[in-house]
Parts: sequence; C-alpha cells; structure tokens
Amino acid sequence: MTRRTLACALTLVIAALPSAWGETPPAAAPEVGDVYQEYIDTAWREAVDGENPTASCAAVKGRTMSSKDPAAFRALFACNVDIPVRYFETYLDQVESGEKTCQNFMREFITKLSAMTMSTDSLQKMAESMTDSGDAESAVTAALGSVAEEAMTEKGLEDPKRLVKNRLSERTRELCPDIAAVVLR
Repeated sequence: MTRRTLACALTLVIAALPSAWGETPPAAAPEVGDVYQEYIDTAWREAVDGENPTASCAAVKGRTMSSKDPAAFRALFACNVDIPVRYFETYLDQVESGEKTCQNFMREFITKLSAMTMSTDSLQKMAESMTDSGDAESAVTAALGSVAEEAMTEKGLEDPKRLVKNRLSERTRELCPDIAAVVLR
C-alpha cells in the first residue's frame, strides 16, 4: 500500500468515526416498573431521536389513568414531564448544532407542549387515588422519590407544563435568549 493510499484510507476511517464522541449520551429513560417500562422506553427513544413521543405516551396515559399503583403514577409523571423535557432538549441540541433555529424551537414548543402534558388536576386526582388517607403528598413522595420535592407545591402538584419549562429554562435562555421570555412564560 502506498503512502497516498494509506493516507486516503486513514482519512476515510477518521471521517466515519462518530462525531458525537466526547458528547455524553442522553440519560436513560426513567425507571417506572415492569408493567410500563417498555412503553416509557419507546417514548424515551422517540424523544431522544427527535420524534414526537405524544402517541407513545398516549398509550401509557390510557393504561395508567384508573390505576392506584405508584408505578402507574411514575409512568404518567414520566410521560408528562421527563419525556417532553427530553424531546425539547433534543430539539435544543439541534438548535445548538445549527440544524434548527430558535424560531423552529419556539414554534415546536408552543404547539407541542400542551399536547404532551395533561392537566395538573388529572395528576392530582391520580395522586389522591393512590392513598386511602387522603395524603396525596406522601403518595407522590412515595411514587416519585427525590423528584417529588420538585413536583409538589404548597397547594399540591405543580403544573406539568411549568415543570417542563423550569427544567428547560437555563438552556433555553442560553441558546435562544431573544425568544426565551415567550417560550418560558
């Protein structure tokens, strides 16, 4: 093999290396228990790939709504907060790389957030149904663990839309400062 051929081969090998080396891979899907994990994993993969996970989460929501199981509540919380956050983080990655613009992000965020999250009342009712004592806060704490502190307010559960916005606020302000106020209000 000549030096020129070797140099060309080496260049091709280097060009084929993943450009994401050095980037940290996205975190794994939230653990929600065996019954719902496959559905959550599917929705999470879609979010990581930049595909809208709404349909996959709709299947989870349909299966969990009448359940009193803490795993069902964790799955519902994941579909209303964790997975939308992951989806919009993927979108912000595309803004950062130049594939999308801040205007694209704003349009996507405004149009998709409502479809991806359910009402606080629905989550609150499910939290209340998990306990016989009426202490929804302790039921949420038991179901969500350390995340419960973020999810609870003095009046009960925080609005899922607000939780998503809170988690994305710093990065949105960093990448899209001109539209952050519109997106995060």
